[in-house]
Amino acid sequence: MKTTETLESEESKVIVKIRNVIFLLLGLLVTQFWLGMTINLEINMPVKYLGAVQSLIYFGSHYMFILAHISVGIAILLTSLTFLILGFRTQLLSLRICAIVILAGVIGAITNGILFLMSGQFFGWSIGMAMSAVSALVASAISLYFVGENIIRE
Repeated sequence: MKTTETLESEESKVIVKIRNVIFLLLGLLVTQFWLGMTINLEINMPVKYLGAVQSLIYFGSHYMFILAHISVGIAILLTSLTFLILGFRTQLLSLRICAIVILAGVIGAITNGILFLMSGQFFGWSIGMAMSAVSALVASAISLYFVGENIIRE
């Protein structure tokens, strides 16, 4: 049987891991923003109407910045899944909700990004990608507040 001190210590360790994951996620989101803006301003992509996988393969293999954007997107997805798993290891509903919102924002950004490539670069999908990413960014910042309020110093 676990004592209250043991439970608090385990909860504290999970919250510290969450804090570290959030900082990693924020760094990846800033990197993704920089890559997206560079692609938007500096790369002229041909209009192609391909399927989802074909779009990722074609544009990723022809443009280094797009390949980096895709790679960082995958890292963001994995990091947000890690946050979700850790969030459900705590008793804090606020962190669980933030983790769900972040994952939804990341999935929305990925979906909009793929639709952007598939549609011949329709602007609406680009805005959807950016706004979904912003929601993940804001939820990450809010999560840091809840982590700070609930971290237990030993």
